[in-house]
Amino acid sequence: MDLPVAVLEKIRSDELRDAAVAEAPRPRTVIVELDLPMPKLEAAAPLRPDLRGKPRFRFAAPDSSAAEAGRKIEASKEDIASITGRLPETYLSAAGSFVVTANGEQIGRIARMSSVSAIWPNAQRGR
Repeated sequence: MDLPVAVLEKIRSDELRDAAVAEAPRPRTVIVELDLPMPKLEAAAPLRPDLRGKPRFRFAAPDSSAAEAGRKIEASKEDIASITGRLPETYLSAAGSFVVTANGEQIGRIARMSSVSAIWPNAQRGR
């Protein structure tokens, strides 16, 4: 598969990149990270007087970007399903990512999606 450099750069592993270019038939489990707005963190005044001077933070109230993100997540889920033939296994809300099983050709097609910022191998890291 002839993939543009910008698309290949989204695939964050040499092994996955090679599989996408070669359109390898073996399925792999990957993490598909979406390009979503980051939650906003704001400083908050301490609730107790004895905590004055100690920083406290909270997530800002959701604004219109939260609704936009929800639409983008749903649309991306459907787009991934149309590429792989099945819905993603899991959505990791804290990471804004889906767990997806896809072969090399499908990984390349998913990487072309404008809503995707990165594709990572779903590998356990050493501790």
